[in-house]
Parts: sequence; structure tokens; C-alpha cells
Amino acid sequence: MGRIEEIWNGDRLIQDFGMKLLEAREGYARVSVKVEDRFLNAHSIGHGVLLFAAADAAFALSVNAAVDAVGVQWSLNIIRAAKPGEEIVGESRVFHRGRQSMVCELTVTGEDGRLLLRGQSTAMPVSRAVYAEKSPGRKAT
Repeated sequence: MGRIEEIWNGDRLIQDFGMKLLEAREGYARVSVKVEDRFLNAHSIGHGVLLFAAADAAFALSVNAAVDAVGVQWSLNIIRAAKPGEEIVGESRVFHRGRQSMVCELTVTGEDGRLLLRGQSTAMPVSRAVYAEKSPGRKAT
């Protein structure tokens, strides 16, 4: 199993939300998720957390395709609402890859191409073994 498949299959939130992997390679990823009723907020629009989750899933794949890393900073602007029933697409592009950090541009778009979210995130390389040792029931890989 490759790094991308390992990250994708090992992320419980991605699986619970029913996300689909559209494209992933080192430094770039796209995922989609349907705005189901369970993802609507009190205003009957897609919850902001769903938009963040789509962007974050793409972010995780784009950075972890090359090196084990965790997100340490996000700056997001929700520009438009996600409509009930539509498929939204989260996208991440690494535009800086240093030894101690990676910085990504994030977008989420609606089915019709309208921009829903734009932002930026930073990842820090980590040792997977260090976190696995501290998590009960998880094995280091």
C-alpha cells in the first residue's frame, strides 16, 4: 500500500464523512464529499465544519504523500454557502516545502465551480512513531 492509500484508509473522519478521493500526488490533492442532510447547519446550508473537513482532507493527502506531517495552522475564509445535496470539492496545493514546514493553498468549490472557501494551512513534519507510542491501541508503522 502506498503512502496516499495508507493516509486515506487510516483517516476515520474521511471514511465517516463518505469522502471520495479524486486525485492525489506529492504536493497536490483533491477530494469530494456530498452535502448530506446530516451536514446541514441550523440555516439549512452546508456546515462550515464540512467545508473545513474537505479542505483538511486534501491538505493531509498533499503533505503526507511525501513526508509524515501534521497540520499546525489554518487560516480559512468561507465565501459562499454549500447547497444541500451538492458535491463539494476540497483542493490543496503545497507552495512551500521547507525542512521544518510545508505551506498549502486550500480551496473548496461547489458543483457549479463557485468558490466556497479559500485559505492557507501549514504542516510540520513529525515522526509517526512518536505519536503512535503515545496513543493507546495504535501501533507505530
